[in-house]
Amino acid sequence: MPQELVFERQQEFKNGDFVANFFSLRTPISVKTGKQKNWREPTLEERMAVRDAFYGQTPDIAYFPTFVFDFPKSIYLTDKGGKVDKFYRTVFQDILDYDGQGHTIQDNIVRRVREKDMLVPWTSFLSLFGSHDAKGKIQHVIDRAGAVVTKVVFGRWNEIFGESAQGKEVTISFDTEEGFKKDASGTLVKTNEHDVLIKFQIKDGTRRFDVNDRSLGFRWFFAFMLFTQFRVARDSSRAMLFLFDEPASNLHAAAQQKLIDSFPEIVKGEHTLIYTTHSHYMIEPRWLEQTFIVTNRSDTPLDSVLAGVSLDDESLDIKASRYRAFIDLHPNKTSYFQPILDRLEVTPSRFDMKQNSIVLEGKSDYYVLRYAKRLLSKKELPLVPGLGAGTFGALVALHVGWNLKFLFVLDGDKQGKDEKKRYEAEYGIPSDQIITIDELTAGVKVIEDLFDAEALDVIKNQLVIKDKPKKSQILRFCQERLASDNVVPLGKGFEKAAGSALKSLEAKLG
Repeated sequence: MPQELVFERQQEFKNGDFVANFFSLRTPISVKTGKQKNWREPTLEERMAVRDAFYGQTPDIAYFPTFVFDFPKSIYLTDKGGKVDKFYRTVFQDILDYDGQGHTIQDNIVRRVREKDMLVPWTSFLSLFGSHDAKGKIQHVIDRAGAVVTKVVFGRWNEIFGESAQGKEVTISFDTEEGFKKDASGTLVKTNEHDVLIKFQIKDGTRRFDVNDRSLGFRWFFAFMLFTQFRVARDSSRAMLFLFDEPASNLHAAAQQKLIDSFPEIVKGEHTLIYTTHSHYMIEPRWLEQTFIVTNRSDTPLDSVLAGVSLDDESLDIKASRYRAFIDLHPNKTSYFQPILDRLEVTPSRFDMKQNSIVLEGKSDYYVLRYAKRLLSKKELPLVPGLGAGTFGALVALHVGWNLKFLFVLDGDKQGKDEKKRYEAEYGIPSDQIITIDELTAGVKVIEDLFDAEALDVIKNQLVIKDKPKKSQILRFCQERLASDNVVPLGKGFEKAAGSALKSLEAKLG
């Protein structure tokens, strides 16, 4: 057995026209059957059997291009329409399969419209089909599909988003349309094989709405639920690999956040999901270990969209690097990982101005103290990150003028001590309400001093770097570990120093 198997799909074209598909096992293999002692070259049938046996163990790939999320007003069930209709026919067949009655689009719907006695001109078809029992049989299949969609989609909607869909249901109606086909010259001519199309609607009480008339967010999520829920159920014995290209890129931030919140519910068990994004709202910090930065080679222009139009194939050298490895190797190429950094940046939430709060000099102090608090299981502290030692003026003025209860913490270096004196002199803030870090813990002038050699060694090993971690790397370590809820011990020295700082903060805040 070879260690790696290569499957290849090919499409053959002649004079620009599609000819055929080919699916091959490219890896050389040897076989023997019955009582044969020697390995031999397989026959074509044997190679196909081996190919199918191994391919049956691979995930079923479900790729959903962006265009299908613009939900169509109607969907042709016959071989008519464009690529959107073709895609949604597959989705509708997934729905019928989920119902478990063995219904198919071809046998239970299209065949009944195109039975021998139905192959008549359009005007005759309308009167004939209106009184034929085929119409009722098709409607029965369609109604079952609508009930299944209501149960599954709105049921999962409630589970994932916590929004009750009580009183709402999905209805599916069908209609027929006069058949046309192209003759040898490419001209459309009438045919007696008429077409069938369906329409999805949302029923809310006595009102009905077309899906494509609802908000963009609803249409997107409705289509997304259709794709994922029924495709997973089609064959529960085979793993699914979902591929999404820039999902929800045209939705607002809250909708994007809801989307990634739903991903874990979709890919339970053996299922997997891969998606691309440029949006920091679509980045989940807990998944950074599974995140890749996709780049072209270094000499490809990055600063001009028009420059990228004329790139030839020789300039394409696409690479996918793990997020952390890329940042370590390319620290200056911030354009690639800026969305991730944006997501990890501090976004202070609203806080009550009457609440006692600790205003720290910067985000490094904020993340390090939060890390220490989580590691030592200390009670929550109202930490607020500032923008630097010299930027406290407005907050200090509010503190003094409105008699607020803030505790300002500056670094214990020369700049921090100078700024402390300036705030006391210019704003009249009491000296016990603006302190430096060295007043919390002896020997600690800046927040990085909490990390002794043992702690820095742990961080170096966790980040898989060669040299002593820099301030930015310590910050990133704390950010990532907090985001993934995976806080690791950093040694007794760090715990003692950080514990002392937190205890002093609690006492001074009180």
